[in-house]
Amino acid sequence: MHLLASPLQKQFYTYLPKSPIYKTYSVADLPIAYHNLVNHQNGGYTSKSYVPTNTPTEDALNAAYIPYIAGMFEQQITAAYHIPSITRQNKFKNRQHVPDTGIIFYEDQDRVAYMDYANAPTGNQPSVVYMNIGLGQQITLADTFDDFIAKFEDRFLGNPAPTLISYHRINAAILRESSYENINYLIDTFGLFLGKEWQNDWHELMNHYEDKPFSQFQESIRSYSQTHELFV
Repeated sequence: MHLLASPLQKQFYTYLPKSPIYKTYSVADLPIAYHNLVNHQNGGYTSKSYVPTNTPTEDALNAAYIPYIAGMFEQQITAAYHIPSITRQNKFKNRQHVPDTGIIFYEDQDRVAYMDYANAPTGNQPSVVYMNIGLGQQITLADTFDDFIAKFEDRFLGNPAPTLISYHRINAAILRESSYENINYLIDTFGLFLGKEWQNDWHELMNHYEDKPFSQFQESIRSYSQTHELFV
């Protein structure tokens, strides 16, 4: 699994090892596997998004859907459909439901995933926990972040993934599509639910590519991770 950059925002990779994240936790406490992930792309949508579980969730009978992993950057996000930074833990609306030993890296409405340091055998090997606040559900997805990353897999349950309509699920779906026609369908259909600002941002971006091969759009998205520039 790797991360796909959101073309609707820029996530610059700037931090110091002692930079605080939450409570007593700092950048130095984060797992090496997380550092490796964000070194390549500083927060983004997951190329594979289902993590197996031993119990049903609202996403699947035996998996949880994790469409993005938050990056590590200081700039404030300017829209609800931007991927957040783990350095701004108090901006997560469900922070109050997560223990002080947890570092949230994914939140979408009432669904949350976090690194839990409560029983970490060493300082930077937290377990990974998934919560559905609305259902009161809590599941340990992996004993370490390394194991968590290794568990991601594809499930062909639809694009966008059921059973939630959200900015992040539709953004992830758009990045997985294989034609302009399909992308524009998603933008127009879900713009009715997600609002004009989100819809206009996507339309403005796609207008740059309408007369170019779809492969050029795909390559531009891939290169955006390194350059933060879309080639049109």
